[in-house]
Amino acid sequence: MSTILVTRPINEATITAEKLEAVGHRVVMAPAIRVEPVSFEIPENNRSIIVTSQNGARMGLINVGDKTRPIFAVAEKTADAVRELGFTNVTVGPGTARQLVPLLLECGLSEKRKYTHLCGSTLSYNICDVLKNEGLDAENTVTYQTTPVQGLSAGVQEALDAEEIDVALFYSPRTATIFEETVADYGRSDWLRSIDALCLSTRVATNLLGPWRNKGYAVIPTEKAMFSMLGAA
Repeated sequence: MSTILVTRPINEATITAEKLEAVGHRVVMAPAIRVEPVSFEIPENNRSIIVTSQNGARMGLINVGDKTRPIFAVAEKTADAVRELGFTNVTVGPGTARQLVPLLLECGLSEKRKYTHLCGSTLSYNICDVLKNEGLDAENTVTYQTTPVQGLSAGVQEALDAEEIDVALFYSPRTATIFEETVADYGRSDWLRSIDALCLSTRVATNLLGPWRNKGYAVIPTEKAMFSMLGAA
């Protein structure tokens, strides 16, 4: 089995680590970003809600009282987080915000919907700009912020020095960029030469510019698809 570096925020990294350890992998956690809630105004009742991440669901919907509000969620994992909060009117779309757009346009134009996207402070894809360009009323509401984690723990550095890491997992373009910048700050981009990078999507993989041993991405942007590639890596 492999030693796997997980770069997700600590809450998600812990869940991913449990899954990997259950099938025999060793996990080293090196969160690239920190996720923190922020204050925001709850969307008006006449607005359908878009959530494109589990953080958006958990931090954005926690104080929404009407559990019948129409929710449009990216992929089943996000939808599961919405349902765990008691919401019953959940429409599940494909695995990325970009892929969700056709469904939102169809429902928005035919039913004259207004949308609010419960999102983080950093957007890799601004879904509301796309919807507004098509004539729909759509707004972003920031419900959490992400900040880079400064540096690597001593344990992570030791594992990298000893070339113990076989595979690094990347779930977002931002975490990919931050991790490479952190490694460069140490002057140790050579660490990457002995590691395979596995990414959630082609967009994430595109953000990796370092001298990785190999670089791959999931054909379907799901964690399950990433895990299926670990044997090949």
